[in-house]
Amino acid sequence: MANGFVINDTTYAGEAASRFIVKAITGNETVQGGHVYIKDGIKKKYTIPRFDANYEDFIQDRAAVPTSKGSFTVDGKMLDPQDYMIYTEFNPRDYEDHWFATQLQATIANRPLPGSVESVVIEEVLKRHDKYMNKALWNNSTANAAPSIYRYYDGFIKKSVDDADCIDVSSPVTLTATNIQAELQRGYDLIPDALKYDTNMKIFMNYKHYDQYMQSQIAQIYKGDDITQRGRDTFRGLRIVKIADLPDNFYFIAKGMATPESNLWIGLNSVDDAKLELKQLQANAELWFIKMNMKVDVQIGWGSETIMYKA
Repeated sequence: MANGFVINDTTYAGEAASRFIVKAITGNETVQGGHVYIKDGIKKKYTIPRFDANYEDFIQDRAAVPTSKGSFTVDGKMLDPQDYMIYTEFNPRDYEDHWFATQLQATIANRPLPGSVESVVIEEVLKRHDKYMNKALWNNSTANAAPSIYRYYDGFIKKSVDDADCIDVSSPVTLTATNIQAELQRGYDLIPDALKYDTNMKIFMNYKHYDQYMQSQIAQIYKGDDITQRGRDTFRGLRIVKIADLPDNFYFIAKGMATPESNLWIGLNSVDDAKLELKQLQANAELWFIKMNMKVDVQIGWGSETIMYKA
């Protein structure tokens, strides 16, 4: 049994699908690292509640009959999960000369899949979905035309581009091992003072620029890191998170957590909308199919608390 998953010619829906599908998406770096909050059970739309006020506005002199002083703003950002699906067919006879030949029934007619085979097939499909979802969460854009598979909802990057409150680093350039520290400093300087020392603020970049940052530490004339080591994954005390498939000449600074205090959210409705099936295609066919429905959206809570460097 692979990672405890065995699906025996059945349909998983509702609560069962919720546990399975949420588990299925946690293999990607963005989710697995605890950098986003997952809000499940969204039937149609969900508003991320936001409360804002100046902490000094409410203070006043003591009075027998006080008058109201100060104000606060209550509003929200919308999560509106959109549909897509996985569907693929395969032939169990492919395993006759492969890993699980001894577990297949001797007769071909109405041959069921052994639990271990089902597990592996599902696991391998979902591993690929993990990689897709990790890329989609950041790079999706509804401006992409069919047949692009990165068009179902706007990812974090497009949401930031469209958010007038997002803080953009001016005049971005091509990042190299020589200039990356100076360019990171320009982004760091734009972080609101209240967040500069928040340990949950993180810098997200792709593998290429992460490696360049490691190289820049080794190349320092003074206080350089040992060339036999990878380098430090922090800049000015903020953790640097490497994420596959982020664009070049790009980094993103935000509060990333696995709790509602995160500024990065993922919305799902696996309880009502998601369904996972592994079944024989039809009674007279040797083919089987895997089908999984997904409904996903992402959102940024506060654009004013994010910094984007995008050339």
